[in-house]
Amino acid sequence: MSKLINWKSDWLSGNFQLFVDGLQKGAITFGMWKSNAESTFEDQNYQFVSDGFWQSKTRIIDRKTNKVIAIITYDCWKSKALISLTNGGQYEWKSTGVWKSKWTVSNYKDEHIRYTSSSNSGAISSDTDNKLLVIAGLFIKQVYNRQTVFVMACIVPIITTSTFRHH
Repeated sequence: MSKLINWKSDWLSGNFQLFVDGLQKGAITFGMWKSNAESTFEDQNYQFVSDGFWQSKTRIIDRKTNKVIAIITYDCWKSKALISLTNGGQYEWKSTGVWKSKWTVSNYKDEHIRYTSSSNSGAISSDTDNKLLVIAGLFIKQVYNRQTVFVMACIVPIITTSTFRHH
C-alpha cells in the first residue's frame, strides 16, 4: 500500500516540514553553513553529518542509539547518490525530471519512493515504511540544491565581471 506524504520547505533555510493526512509528522532542520541536519519523522530521529568540502559523504546517525546506520555517497557529476545501510541494503537516489522536480529512492526490487516538487512544496509517494529513506531522499535533494546555489553564486559574478570588462 502506498503512503502519501506532503512536504513544504523554506527556501532560505532549506528546512522541511513533513505532513501526513494534513498533520505535521516530521521536519528536517539544516545547519546554517554546512549540509548537516537534524530530522524527526513520526517516532524516528536522525542526524546527518556531511564530510568534505563538496559533502562527498554523509553519515546518518540514529539519535536513539548514537550509531551510524547509513552512509550516503554522492556522484555530483551524474546527480546521483548511493544510500548504504549498515545492514547491507543499498538504495539509489536519482533525479528523474528534466527540471530536477522529480526524483526517486529505490533498491530496484521492492522498495520505491517517488518525490515531486513544485516551488517550495511537494509530495512523496512511498511503498515502504522505511522512514530513514523518506528523509534521506529530501536531504540529498537539498544537498544538491545548495551545491547548485554555491556554484551559481561563484560563476555569475565571474561572468558579469568579464562581460563588463569587454564593453
